[in-house]
Amino acid sequence: MTIKQIITSKIFLLGLLIRLLLMPFTGHWDIRGINFAVYNLPFKGITNVYEVASTGPVDYAVNVNFGRDYFIYPPLTYFTLGGVMTALKPFYGGEFVNWIQGYGNDLLSVITHPHVWRYLFLMKIPYLLFDFLALFFLLRFFSKGSQQRLALKYWWLNPIVIYLPYVWGQFDIIPTALMLVGVWLGSKNKPYSSALLFGLAASFKNYPLLLLPFLAVILGKNLWQMAKLFFVGLLPFILTTMPFWSHAFFRGTVLFSWQSQKMLDFMWAIGGFDGVYPFFIGYALIFLWTAYKLRGKSSSLATPMVMTLLWYYATTNFHQQWFMWIIPYLVIAAVRDARLRLIGLWVIGLFFSSIVSLWGQPYS
Repeated sequence: MTIKQIITSKIFLLGLLIRLLLMPFTGHWDIRGINFAVYNLPFKGITNVYEVASTGPVDYAVNVNFGRDYFIYPPLTYFTLGGVMTALKPFYGGEFVNWIQGYGNDLLSVITHPHVWRYLFLMKIPYLLFDFLALFFLLRFFSKGSQQRLALKYWWLNPIVIYLPYVWGQFDIIPTALMLVGVWLGSKNKPYSSALLFGLAASFKNYPLLLLPFLAVILGKNLWQMAKLFFVGLLPFILTTMPFWSHAFFRGTVLFSWQSQKMLDFMWAIGGFDGVYPFFIGYALIFLWTAYKLRGKSSSLATPMVMTLLWYYATTNFHQQWFMWIIPYLVIAAVRDARLRLIGLWVIGLFFSSIVSLWGQPYS
């Protein structure tokens, strides 16, 4: 399908209409929390948002309204969203600062503000841009028009893909899209470009660092190239976070945050006070299987990543928005194998109903 065929198709127009209708009229407190950190860049000229969180007084709005848990993401998250907010700053208007700070504890004023629909819409625009990126590269995994149309339907009308960014307001669509581009580049035998995209995705959320070793062992021709690919993949994350390494708050909340160590919450007791972590047992087995079976098979790059993410979900008290990370690869699998489609629809339906009913609570 050409770009013209995509954007003029009924499926695309329907999915776009749904997104545009939901963006201004739905939200979750998370999107205000995330953008409270983001707005410091375009509206206050503050580039180190971690300094805001760590040094603000106890009664400062960040603590009163949000706590400090919204400053836990890598800096590229805030610079990217802040860059888009800077470009759209004239559309926000002068009341936005009061709204994002929450009028103290008066949440009713936040919800009933006459421009709340505008703020919600503008804050979700970056998600739409990366959603387009994900869709474009997802369709490039297929050469047949019939498969591309199925992929378009399964992604663009997927209730989870619509709900998490445009209703809830979570930004996981950004690293998901970048990871998908990286996997596509890897499947086209462009290992270093692929590794860079993995590192770029990790600069928004850290999970691609867990998947980087699989890229290195599949695409690396020898041990030396594997090491180079792994380092190239780390490079974007290192370069974008290094300026903040000296900051204690950053080290404690981003580099070694509790959310990045959730796989350590589940331990099998083996006697006394000792135990083993099932996630790492499974991770090691998947890695060994990959090294034995998938070396040099660039078309299978996504396989161990799907296995690892599924095992991560099975052994971790994960947050619902993290399920976004795996959806592109489930779509690819469902398009290529008709036997998986009914199972996939059941999983998507079950998961969607659960995230709506739990509304922000992590799984246990």
